[in-house]
Amino acid sequence: MTVVCGGTPLEAGAVLCPVCGSGSKPMRHETLQSLIKEDRLPHLLEGYSMCLNQNCPVVYFGREIFYKDDVKVKVWFKETDPTVPVCYCKNVSTKDIIDHVRIKNCCHNLRDIQEHTGANSGKECLIKNPAGT
Repeated sequence: MTVVCGGTPLEAGAVLCPVCGSGSKPMRHETLQSLIKEDRLPHLLEGYSMCLNQNCPVVYFGREIFYKDDVKVKVWFKETDPTVPVCYCKNVSTKDIIDHVRIKNCCHNLRDIQEHTGANSGKECLIKNPAGT
């Protein structure tokens, strides 16, 4: 199970993914509105959750199930590609961070990484990050 900010999949009453049975994180309608492809977007956006299993192809579920192909961006914890963003606001990937630490040798701590890449400094997570956080 992946740890996603704002997700507490083991709490009482957590909704389980209908495909894999894993825990989930409740989603806000703003995130769904922004990230589900227009041709798949449901009329009612309440009551949806995000599957927190990195191996499950389901991203969001509720009245309908939305798979990775139904979402406009790749979901960082459901992909192994190091170019997928880990910070969607500033479009910073794992590869970008590794390049700054190992190749450019300019970052030695979290503060350096934030200053050099911009990671974790945006304010649009609700509408750009698939987890909404």
